[in-house]
Amino acid sequence: MKKNRRMLMDAALGKIPCDLTVKNVRYLNVFTGEIYDGEVDVKDGYVVRVRRPEQKSELPAEEIRDGEGNYLIPGFIDSHMHVESTMMIPENFSRAAVPWGTTTICTDPHEIANVMGIRGVRFMLENGKKSALRQYVLAPSCVPAVPGLEDAGAQFGPEEIEDLLHTDGVIGIAELMDYVGICSGAERMEKIMEKGLDCKTFLQGHAPLLSGNELTAYVLAGVQSDHESEEAEEILEKLRRGMYVDLRASSLVNHMEQLAAGLKTIPYHDRVSICTDDVHVGDLLSLGHVNKVVRYAIEQGLDPVDVIRMATINAAREYGFSDLGAVAPGYRADMQLVKALDGSRPEYVFMGGRLVAEKGRYTGEDREEEQVFENTVHVDWIRGEEDLSLSAGGCDRKEAAVNVLVPLDSGNVLRKTERQILPAENGRVSIAEREDLAYVCVCNRHGKRQKTVAVIQGFGLKEGAVGTTVSHDSHNMVIVYKNERDGLAVLRELERAGGGLCAAKDGQVLACVELPVAGLMSSGSCMQVAEELETYQQAFYRLCSRETPLLSCAIMSLTALPGIVVTDKGLVDGDRQEVVPVLAEE
Repeated sequence: MKKNRRMLMDAALGKIPCDLTVKNVRYLNVFTGEIYDGEVDVKDGYVVRVRRPEQKSELPAEEIRDGEGNYLIPGFIDSHMHVESTMMIPENFSRAAVPWGTTTICTDPHEIANVMGIRGVRFMLENGKKSALRQYVLAPSCVPAVPGLEDAGAQFGPEEIEDLLHTDGVIGIAELMDYVGICSGAERMEKIMEKGLDCKTFLQGHAPLLSGNELTAYVLAGVQSDHESEEAEEILEKLRRGMYVDLRASSLVNHMEQLAAGLKTIPYHDRVSICTDDVHVGDLLSLGHVNKVVRYAIEQGLDPVDVIRMATINAAREYGFSDLGAVAPGYRADMQLVKALDGSRPEYVFMGGRLVAEKGRYTGEDREEEQVFENTVHVDWIRGEEDLSLSAGGCDRKEAAVNVLVPLDSGNVLRKTERQILPAENGRVSIAEREDLAYVCVCNRHGKRQKTVAVIQGFGLKEGAVGTTVSHDSHNMVIVYKNERDGLAVLRELERAGGGLCAAKDGQVLACVELPVAGLMSSGSCMQVAEELETYQQAFYRLCSRETPLLSCAIMSLTALPGIVVTDKGLVDGDRQEVVPVLAEE
């Protein structure tokens, strides 16, 4: 937004009245770390002055608001997140996040890009403009994550990245997850990165546990940041190489204790910002957004002012935003009034000097429109229960050697294969005699007639079936089932709903979270989606063990994981990046 500098200067000089004055505040200066009594004057959406109370304004502002002695701090900036993970479209996510003090996000629409391609990215940009939150987008770099081992609804190469980089609101290339390809000189990744380097734009990293010469090579390639640190030494190694580090506590991962321990050993934290990565709708409703991560960091003993700087001015500098991240002359008047510097919910939130949230209630004046979304779930080629059966390799076989997926860790996230002999009936592998086994089917929903049916051990499913179209990263349909009848009931319901999360038993649907926007998001409010998810959770745990993570199906196809995952092309060894047969060698 272009500033009318003459107008702002005249307002600062007292020649024209300001639009807003917020008085009686404890002002946090993110440049110096000082806190002092002050008043803030705003004109045309920008801060023009921060005054001591005794420095009276020559002309009273059109609106004067009493800050009630609260701290005045900048609005929070999320340096990396996926809106799709909230299961809400951008405009509704905005209405839920702004009351927690978040005023800007830098988002990777990687999930919808895997379903709808560039159209999906542009939908996120346009829909985000319908509400107050500033939503910037980075061009997804890995669509699909691992070509050849899975099929998504789109494929991005250098041309698609270049197209997006010339789109308003796109500020860089999103997390470059294929660090192996980058370090080894893979042609696809080199050409994608060249487009970013040519545009002199931000290159966002993704480098879990990467260290030593490989990390150095990753930085030399042009990558500027990382949000995947888990250990104290890891975050220090990345900071020492000049990387920006996004301090993360998501709904899935929280290593704040270790990360804070590392940060306490060094004096400067100017290249540390805050990110949420993946936040679930229930957590957003009850715990908050960026403020939640701020709170966790402070609870681990980091200095509150330092943490607030991470969530504001540090994040702005990471991306080169020259007018965000501070409440100071020439900066956009994105600010919040908080009772304490502890990450709790703000009393009031302003964007561009306009009140957009008050005591947890969104007050933005948005124009809401009725929208119709295309159905992206194309599985009509699955005709009946027999399509969800696992062939034993011959009609006359009485048993089959199967590479069964078994847990590698106590969290039931990482898996390996174990050769097991299972009975067969009518040429199909049977698990009827094994309570610890279930079938899993990953079915392409993007127009290709391909699927994988395998057997999984220790998932925790006792009866019925559960399934989802939220399955990172290609978002094909994943169903875990004890029998084909219930598996088909889940498939048909997800097809009807246009995607979502579903549980079924005895051929009947127990619960479904309908996510008709790319099979990833609902057009409902935060409260509506949270209530639907709670109903689904109750049904899920009627069928599954309490030890089974609610969204465990969502990462069953994640090819970036070590160990064995299931894609629409077969079992995939994430370490070796090769396909493993479902039926074992005799």
